[in-house]
Amino acid sequence: MAAHRETRNLGYSSRQLFELVSEVERYPEFIPLWREVSVSKTTSQAPDVDVYFTDQIIQLGPFSKRFRTKTLPKPFHNISINSSDSLFRQFSIDWFFTDKGNDSCRIDFSLNCVATSPLLRPVFDLALMESARSIVSTFESRAKSLYKT
Repeated sequence: MAAHRETRNLGYSSRQLFELVSEVERYPEFIPLWREVSVSKTTSQAPDVDVYFTDQIIQLGPFSKRFRTKTLPKPFHNISINSSDSLFRQFSIDWFFTDKGNDSCRIDFSLNCVATSPLLRPVFDLALMESARSIVSTFESRAKSLYKT
């Protein structure tokens, strides 16, 4: 099982970081495992609350795997990502953004993933754990390049 939790304070507003994490179609530009991402469907759950489904391809060594996620964003506060794709027994990512004032924000990030296939599980665990350990830093670097701070 790949599981990781991290809390960090960053020098960006929750709005900036929320918008950065929400731009899933840009992930292949700066997240190493992600090869292709496309938002396939968006539905409204309530006013100001959209759910979107994303088809993604990740590269795990010699394996290229496609899967679908369901994302529930609550603007500028949190993003919950889940998958019921047959590739996973469990898959969830949660981002929480808390403004700290002076254009700073606390990020609480968690990833929990269990591959369905016993053969793929060690590959997923290794690759996703490596990615999860660096994901907040990856987004911080992306924010630095976009917001020039």
